[in-house]
Amino acid sequence: MEAESETTRHEAGEGAPRQRLIFHYVSRLHKKGHAYIVQELERAGMTGVVPSHGDILARLFARESCTMSELARLIGRSKSTSTVLVEKLERHGYVQRVQNPEDLRSLKVRLTDKGRAFRPAVERISSGLNALLEERLSSKELDELERLLARCVGEQPEQADSAEVLER
Repeated sequence: MEAESETTRHEAGEGAPRQRLIFHYVSRLHKKGHAYIVQELERAGMTGVVPSHGDILARLFARESCTMSELARLIGRSKSTSTVLVEKLERHGYVQRVQNPEDLRSLKVRLTDKGRAFRPAVERISSGLNALLEERLSSKELDELERLLARCVGEQPEQADSAEVLER
């Protein structure tokens, strides 16, 4: 009798595991952030830059240069994907690849003057993204959300550079 009532409750949807909508909300937040970034990049006149270039720019704002291997590791992308992203930024004049003086077999990526000139715009976009969240959540809630999301993807929350704006 006990098993029958449990089966009946489960078939009726009672006692079944609650369907979580976390990925749904994360996806919607991602779309909202992406649209904001695209709009602001256009407004800043950053032609040829898309949100997926953001981690590269942020990492290069934080350091003079880095090798392609270091860059791929820092942005969490494969070397081939990183190369494609860097090539596009290079075609538009934001970065350049130069011979690595420490290892002639590798290249280093560094910002050009044109790339460095857009740092204020990238920082403004980053602040704007944060403001979108700060309108809805307290600082404490944002800290907790960041901590939980980092844990969900198996990472530790980073102390993000203010330039880390455009998405991964």
